[in-house]
Amino acid sequence: MAYKVLYRKYRPQNFNELYGQDSIKKILIDSIINNKLSHAYLFSGPRGTGKTSTAKLFAKTINCENPKNGIPCDKCNSCLNYEQSPDIIEIDAASNNGVDEIRELRENAKIMPSLSNYKIYIIDEVHMLSQSAWNAFLKILEEPPHHVIFILATTEIQKIPITILSRCQRFSFQRIDSETIIENLKKISKQEKIKITKDALSYIAELADGGMRDALSLLDQLSKENEEITKDLIISTFGLISTNDVEKIFSGLFNSDYNSINDIFNEYKDKGLDSNLLISKLINYIFDLELEVQKGNKKPFTSEELKEIALELSNCYNKQDSLTLVKIILFSYIKETQKQDEIISREIISDKKEEIKKEAKKEKEIPEKTKQKNIEKPDNIGTLVSIRINNSFYKASKEEKTKFKKAWEIFIKKEIEKNNVEIISFIEDANIEVVSETNVLFSQKSSSTAILFNENVKQLESEFKIDSGIDKKFICISDKEWNKEKEKFISNKSKTYEYINEELEDPDEDIVKSAKGLFDDSIIEIK
Repeated sequence: MAYKVLYRKYRPQNFNELYGQDSIKKILIDSIINNKLSHAYLFSGPRGTGKTSTAKLFAKTINCENPKNGIPCDKCNSCLNYEQSPDIIEIDAASNNGVDEIRELRENAKIMPSLSNYKIYIIDEVHMLSQSAWNAFLKILEEPPHHVIFILATTEIQKIPITILSRCQRFSFQRIDSETIIENLKKISKQEKIKITKDALSYIAELADGGMRDALSLLDQLSKENEEITKDLIISTFGLISTNDVEKIFSGLFNSDYNSINDIFNEYKDKGLDSNLLISKLINYIFDLELEVQKGNKKPFTSEELKEIALELSNCYNKQDSLTLVKIILFSYIKETQKQDEIISREIISDKKEEIKKEAKKEKEIPEKTKQKNIEKPDNIGTLVSIRINNSFYKASKEEKTKFKKAWEIFIKKEIEKNNVEIISFIEDANIEVVSETNVLFSQKSSSTAILFNENVKQLESEFKIDSGIDKKFICISDKEWNKEKEKFISNKSKTYEYINEELEDPDEDIVKSAKGLFDDSIIEIK
């Protein structure tokens, strides 16, 4: 017989075997006992917390011929064949998310169930449905046949239209606590004759981050080593983000100890650790610090600063190269600015920095026609980011901004129509602040989104030029940095800037590196 992975082998067969989510189980069982079933349910929550398992058990129990106290009998024809039942239909919306699939569902839903009282549709990852598919689905959700029940499951409830939410009974699944995960791991380890230490059980529960499926997958993988599972084996296999490491990171921030922080992040990168888990641990630690501040205990950061750091870190979830973004954000909040600039220059800014400095400062190399008197040179002129900010102010005007805004709005509309999610994700919230004859300065709420914008700036400039015929250089900074630039502009009574040529082989790479080193949040409009 083929090997069956643990999370499938030990998938619960009734509600008594389902770990965690006790309040949800009770409500669902009571609804079956009292025959008060809704036509639509929505299960939301983190991955691996039992949404799909609960949906299957609920469907099995609803169609059981002889349920007892809300528990299926496991003897009737419906129970014995529920996994292959034609009346329990599982749909993966990630791969069946079009309007045609939903129209087919609507037609099939009209047909009476073959063997059971209800035809039950379990739609997993339902947030992946397209807009047209949602519109088609809404029709049957408004007036469903009496024999149909829908169970929707999602990890991203914020993507579900409000018109759908309002027609479903909603259940929010929580992360399963470590003690419950450890208890289940103990039981399964004993049945599978897997040797595992107490410390190792705790480490697996911590790595699983509240997901029972993840915990069983980890146990399954580790058991292949044919030896006792220990803490050292887990660390050597997966690595671990310990509370002690998080404390060291914040201690390094408090003491401007860049080397220790960098060493920890380099170790994480080498081991390929889950950056989302690190972000969660950092935010939880910030919460603990915030409590200490509220109690009146002195800490290096104010309550407002802690909230800003937590918000910045939350924007790094599921982002490309998020480990580097996290490090940049943390470095930006170190108190000693001079040391901060040194470390960022050493770690992040490209090798071409000195070359850019020399080129930018050579006044002879600036075209004569672009020179002006009473020049106000921008700060940090040695970076390409500052050059582009400067050039955005050079001969900037409301007329240029108005013209560009119209073209930009048309461009965004076309990208939305093309469903170009990759581009839309980092430009839809960008604010147009300053527009000159050659450059455009954008702002974003946070540094992480500004960095993502700049990482794709070369592609963005090219596609915008093809679409609109307008050839301009882009740069994006955070709101916080924009406010600084705006203040400098206001205080610059002459309102004159000097145009600086860009002479780089690969400017977009330097933009990314410079932006990561210089900015940590976004800019405004010239009156």
